[in-house]
Amino acid sequence: MKDRIKRILALALVIFLVAMVFVTLYLAVTGSPYFLGSLYVTLGLPLLLYAFLFIYRILNGK
Repeated sequence: MKDRIKRILALALVIFLVAMVFVTLYLAVTGSPYFLGSLYVTLGLPLLLYAFLFIYRILNGK
């Protein structure tokens, strides 16, 4: 059951990240003033998640 929840959450995160890429692309094409904010979120969120997971692995000794 725990694996199933992890897979569902991972799939939801992948869908969210792909949607963010398309939103960023749309904002770039239309010349929206929100493009830079969207670009920062699109690039920063995966880096932040990776950093959290990396620190978690270090602290738990895995």
